[in-house]
Amino acid sequence: MKIEEKLKVTLVILVIILISLISFGGIYFPKMKGVENMIPDYQLGMDLEGSRLIKLGVDKTKNTVIYDKDGKVVDKEGEGTTKKEEPVNPEDTLTQENYNKVKEIVQKRLDMMNTSDYTIRQNEKTGELYVQIPENANTDLIAQYMAVKGKFTVQNENNEVLLNKSHVKKAEVRYSSGATGTAVYLTIQLNKEGTQIFQDITKTYVISTDDEGKDNSKKITMKIDDSTLLETAFDSEISNGMIQMSIGTATTDSSTLDGYVKEASNITVLLNSGELPLTYEISENRYVMSDLTYEMFYIPVAVIGAVLVIGLIFLMLKYKKNGFLSSIALIGYLAVLLLVLRYTNVMLTMEGMIAIIITVVLDYIFTIYLLNFRRRWGKFRCSWHA
Repeated sequence: MKIEEKLKVTLVILVIILISLISFGGIYFPKMKGVENMIPDYQLGMDLEGSRLIKLGVDKTKNTVIYDKDGKVVDKEGEGTTKKEEPVNPEDTLTQENYNKVKEIVQKRLDMMNTSDYTIRQNEKTGELYVQIPENANTDLIAQYMAVKGKFTVQNENNEVLLNKSHVKKAEVRYSSGATGTAVYLTIQLNKEGTQIFQDITKTYVISTDDEGKDNSKKITMKIDDSTLLETAFDSEISNGMIQMSIGTATTDSSTLDGYVKEASNITVLLNSGELPLTYEISENRYVMSDLTYEMFYIPVAVIGAVLVIGLIFLMLKYKKNGFLSSIALIGYLAVLLLVLRYTNVMLTMEGMIAIIITVVLDYIFTIYLLNFRRRWGKFRCSWHA
């Protein structure tokens, strides 16, 4: 083997060793309270990590509503007013059609929040949903957003609804970079009808001041359920049907920027998934432990790792240099595969781990087949030349 070829082989081996050290060991940097691995953790499925069982039930709450003599809702009792106890979900809305629609929207929200390996079941008589999702850092947030009604409105100062969810075409998260950092925006694209209505709103609710310079603008309020997203007036007419809200600006702090992106993304989930036709509440939220114990999981992994090491040693002893190079290649393949799984946030389940083991075993068998073929071919060439 020429010196150049030897250098190339050596370089490839060193690269594989480096990748393997990163994949199996990690890259650690000092933090305020110790060190932190910069390589993402494995995303484990419900059968390995445990899960959260969340029960969503139809809200049975009744609200006290006060009507005046003309039948309009008022805030306080007075002369001619009538007080009634009205359910949050009227009886005529408790239909199978609405139950199915709630399930469809909840499932859509789970998919939009990148929740994999979940299960969802419905009690068709009561409309109750039983959702099982993996236990991780986002579980509580996902549970909260499943039960949010997601009613989007743009209201004036008299609480009259000017725009609602039916006027929204889609919502997106957008960015812009400038001297002050990266700005995160929530943009809402309206449909044709909504575009015309919003254009009229921007011509009516304009920024203005009185003679003393005080703000006396007529303002609109943008809400999701009872939470205010934006309260503003406009300085110019908007005719493209695009509502744009600034969520925040970050300079070099990636965690702050990620927080703004997550906040905007969560709002887009509610806007793009649709409004629940019924009000639901979380009636049960509990952790379900995995059936696998420490011994059931880590001991088999350790045994498989030991078997793999013995197999690689066998390759090196029997096939010498070619066996050594094949062992390095097999280790490199496994290291790259595990890094890809971690960086792409693939959910690892027991079935997935078995599949990985099968691919490694098949790779090992195929390697032995090639090494044997190479040895036989070498002997054949020698005998043929002789």
